[in-house]
Amino acid sequence: MTDGGARAGVLSKRALVIASHVVERAALAEGTDENMVVVALFQRLPYFEREREVYARIARRAAVTVVGMVDSGRPDLPHGVTPVLLRADESLAREWSVAVLTPTFGGSVVAQDLDDVDPSASTVEAARRFQGRWGFRRDEAYAEVVRLRDALGDRLPPTARIKIDEVLNSVTTPAAAPVENRAEAALRHLAGRLERRAPAKPEEPALATDPDTGLATMAGISGWLGASTDTVPLGLILITVDDLAEVGRRHGNRVRMHTEQNIADLIREDLRPLDKAVRLGTDEFLLVQPALEAADLTERSLRLERRLGALHATYPFVDLHPRTTTMLTRRRPLPVHSLRGQLKQVPSTVLWPPSHGMLPAPSGNGSTWFH
Repeated sequence: MTDGGARAGVLSKRALVIASHVVERAALAEGTDENMVVVALFQRLPYFEREREVYARIARRAAVTVVGMVDSGRPDLPHGVTPVLLRADESLAREWSVAVLTPTFGGSVVAQDLDDVDPSASTVEAARRFQGRWGFRRDEAYAEVVRLRDALGDRLPPTARIKIDEVLNSVTTPAAAPVENRAEAALRHLAGRLERRAPAKPEEPALATDPDTGLATMAGISGWLGASTDTVPLGLILITVDDLAEVGRRHGNRVRMHTEQNIADLIREDLRPLDKAVRLGTDEFLLVQPALEAADLTERSLRLERRLGALHATYPFVDLHPRTTTMLTRRRPLPVHSLRGQLKQVPSTVLWPPSHGMLPAPSGNGSTWFH
C-alpha cells in the first residue's frame, strides 16, 4: 500500500490481504440483523482455503455469499457459500475482490492483478502487485455488487441472484458519508502501519541450500514459491555445465570446489533480491525469476552462458562448456523436465583431451579425430 496507506493505486499483496481482512471482519460485526450480501473473487482455490473458516462464518450471517475462482471442477466450499467457476482467460480470473453490502453499510476491495512483482520482496507471493482500491463507502460497495452480479451473469444460481437483488433494493437511504470518511481515514492509517511492519519470514525446510555452493535446492524454494497456482509468471533458465562432473576426477576435489564456487558466484551476480538460483544436480543449475520479460530472459541467458564459458581465465583456470535454455511459464510444479528436453536440442561439447579411455583407432586413410 503506497503513500502511507493510500486507498487506491498500485497495491501490494500484503496491503490487499490487510484490506480484505478488515472488510471481512466488518461483515462479521455483531449487533446488526440487516440482510447482507458478500461477493468475493479469489482467483484460485488455494487462496480461498486460507480463509475457509472466515467465509463459513460469513455464510451463516449473510443472506447470500458468493465466491468466484478458477478451478477444474466445482470446489467443496463451506455450507452456504455459493461457488462460481471462472474461466482462466477472462478478466475476472485476474481480479481480487471482496464486496460487502447491507442496507446501511458497505465495504469493498477491488484489484486487478498486474502480472508484476516487487523485485525486492522476499517471496513470490509477497512480491505480487495489483492495481486497485478499497474502502468503506456504501455507494462504492453497491456499485461493485451490481458489477459483479452482472459480470457473473447466469453462472449465479437464480436463488442467489434473487437474494442479491433483494439487498440491492433495500438500499434506500442516503449513505452516511461523513461517518464513512472518518472511519475509512482511521482504517487507512492503521492498515498502512500494519503493512509497513516486517512480515514473518517463511520457515526454510531442511536441506534448503546446497552445501557446496550455497545455492538453493528445489526443496528449499517451496516456501518461496508459495501457493501452487498459476497466478505469477516465471522466467526459467536451465544451465548445464557438461564437463563439471569430471573436474574433481581430473583435477582433484580442491579445484572442483573452487570451480563450483566460481560458477555459483557468477550465477548469483545478476539476480534481483526476489530471484532464486537452484542447484539441481552435479552439473545442472536453475534460475527462477518472477515476472521477467521474454527479451530480458533471453539476454540474461546468453550473457550467463558467455561468462560461464570465460571462467577458464579465472583461477583455477578450468575450461568449462555451459549450455542454457529458457522458458516463460505459469506451470506448477516447475516444468524442469520440459526444460531438460529443450536442452537436449543444444549440442554438447566433446571434451579434449578425453578424460578416460584411449584414442580411437584410425579408419582407412583418415581418423575420426583428425582430417
